[in-house]
Amino acid sequence: MAAVDSLHAHLVEELTDLRDAETQLTQALPKLAQSATSAQLRAAFQKHLKETRTHLTRIDQALRALGEKPSSETCEAMKGLLKEGEKHMKKAPAGALRDAVLITGAQKVEHYEMASYGTARTYAQVLGRQQVARLLEQTLKEEKAADRTLTEIAERSVNEDAAEEFQSQSESEEGPLMRSADWAGRTSGVAVRQLSRTARRAASAVGIAQERSSSQRSSSRRSNSQGNSGRRRRASTKKR
Repeated sequence: MAAVDSLHAHLVEELTDLRDAETQLTQALPKLAQSATSAQLRAAFQKHLKETRTHLTRIDQALRALGEKPSSETCEAMKGLLKEGEKHMKKAPAGALRDAVLITGAQKVEHYEMASYGTARTYAQVLGRQQVARLLEQTLKEEKAADRTLTEIAERSVNEDAAEEFQSQSESEEGPLMRSADWAGRTSGVAVRQLSRTARRAASAVGIAQERSSSQRSSSRRSNSQGNSGRRRRASTKKR
């Protein structure tokens, strides 16, 4: 890697980085289009793929205008953004949710490119390289338009559809849980009633036993009393 000892050299470095970023995108965008459920989102990715190829051509023109041979330097930032987006995409089921995930990743990419092209254009203007600045400005406008398109698709349908998918999924998951809760409630209610009846029967049995025991003790006392009275009468008769 050549030393960056001037703004010119830094601009060239930025363009070689952007060249690799756009090359990575030409490989990623067909996968994004294929994974999209929304026809509008798929069309947006396909359109931006064509624009991205034009962006590569403009970068080559800009580098030649700066007296440099078109070449690329690995763009680690784009590499990381695409890898992260692919990871999230694979975890999401097909449908509106995946479309929302795709838009999230694509807009991160667009914002990175907007920042990079905007900075490079400004450097070209400061250096008096108006031809280069115009080329980069054209691309910057297209990146901003692509970002707006993604926002419109998200706000028009994808976000709400993804929210409805979540709501529907939540309701379907809550159904069995609610039925289980109702069943548990009914079961516990039956158990409590059965336990209550058992307790009442036990209490009643204890009460009856106590009454019988009390009755037996009363009878025993009456019998003893009668026996003692008879013995006293007999004893009195003998004395006389």
